[in-house]
Amino acid sequence: MTKIKSLIFDLDGTLINTAPDLMNALNFVLKENNLKEIESKYIGNLVGFGALNMIKKGFSFYGKFPNECELIGHTKKFLYYYEKNSSKYSYLYPGVKKTLFILSKRNIILNVCTNKNQFLANKVLKELKIKNYFKIILGSSNSLKLKPDTEMISFIMKKLRLHKNETIMVGDSINDIHPAKVLSIRSFFVTYGFGENFESNTKTKITRFNQILKHIN
Repeated sequence: MTKIKSLIFDLDGTLINTAPDLMNALNFVLKENNLKEIESKYIGNLVGFGALNMIKKGFSFYGKFPNECELIGHTKKFLYYYEKNSSKYSYLYPGVKKTLFILSKRNIILNVCTNKNQFLANKVLKELKIKNYFKIILGSSNSLKLKPDTEMISFIMKKLRLHKNETIMVGDSINDIHPAKVLSIRSFFVTYGFGENFESNTKTKITRFNQILKHIN
């Protein structure tokens, strides 16, 4: 069996429970538009495709469909609020920091691949004191298609000259597992995150973050 050299992690719902702050930012925008707050239990239906899509889904929850110009304005307000409060209530999932430390000591190259805005991904990881564990932190940009497209994961693999057998993708949704499958790389599905559990022959299920260690030599 080929030795694993690198892990690529999703961020929201995998490393960090960002739901409280994401929902607060969304509800800030909704309340400004005379709509009720959405409960945090619906987070899985709202996240995964970037801020604009979260806003779009938030409004559609109430049967509202803002035009493109309105969506841009709402998204700017969302990002402004979230930037100021991005780690106010967010927290690392149990075992994350210790596991990252152990993996780094094993010389595993650790990376983050997230549909979250690049600046905000860096900010949250820094504020929760795990940013320095990662070689590459790749957030959303205009140059690469968001997951579940394969472009972001492929970019990391090419940058680090990784073979598909040397890499594992770790995430909490089909947005993470599907591109890994297309690229023929292994994937770990964390069951505690935001995404719905789904059947796939290509994933290992992880119920606690530190279980990753028993799968990595």
